[in-house]
Amino acid sequence: MVQGDARERANAAALRAARGWLLGIGLAGQVEELRFEGGDDPVPAPGLPKLLDRLETDFHDVCDLSDRVAILLRDPEQTPERVARIAVEVDATEEGADETERVARRIAQLAFGVSSGLRPSERVQRLDRAAVAVLHPPRGIGRPVGLVNDGIELFTRHAPQLPVELGGIICRMLIDRNVNVRFGGVTLRVGRGATLHLITGEGATAWESPVQVSDPANATATALKLAGKSLKHIRATAVAEWGDSRT
Repeated sequence: MVQGDARERANAAALRAARGWLLGIGLAGQVEELRFEGGDDPVPAPGLPKLLDRLETDFHDVCDLSDRVAILLRDPEQTPERVARIAVEVDATEEGADETERVARRIAQLAFGVSSGLRPSERVQRLDRAAVAVLHPPRGIGRPVGLVNDGIELFTRHAPQLPVELGGIICRMLIDRNVNVRFGGVTLRVGRGATLHLITGEGATAWESPVQVSDPANATATALKLAGKSLKHIRATAVAEWGDSRT
């Protein structure tokens, strides 16, 4: 690995991490403000404190790694051992940037879930547009990463929180298209169009576009409860996969 390439990769990773950190912090701030607009009972935001802690840790780790690469590169004695260490540090910097961006996307997904529980307003619409920009950044800023690639991580510990997280998942499915999300015997499916399907052992329900996300989110939560799925089981078994035309 040449010095210039290592320095460029480490700096680019630090820039990506900084961008992800800023976007995640900004979205989280809006979520915290807006979720109290519904009155005395705020819309839950399950996992938001944990995601923010993770975002801070990942971002600062990337910055430290990038700085360490710069220090190593300044050493005039670039022995094979030192070059190998630089390569490891650069790889770790890029992996850390990937994780920082992933956490920002999880916050964006949660923002969708919170907004689905709020009354429509211009501020809620702006939150949704900002979340879309994080998940599908403008050309030249980043690359879109789908729910299947990110995987599903649920934080729900109490029943009222579940529709919020389901709402966020459903929004990402509608953006990505051609995605299935399974919770054991309960499946959410979006094909190449914008129709959302909820499939259970009792049958199937479909919502045509435009989907009022809170409706299928609550219906899915009810279906999971009727199927006897505990919150622990739901957290452990939730999986996203591409539909047939993407496999």
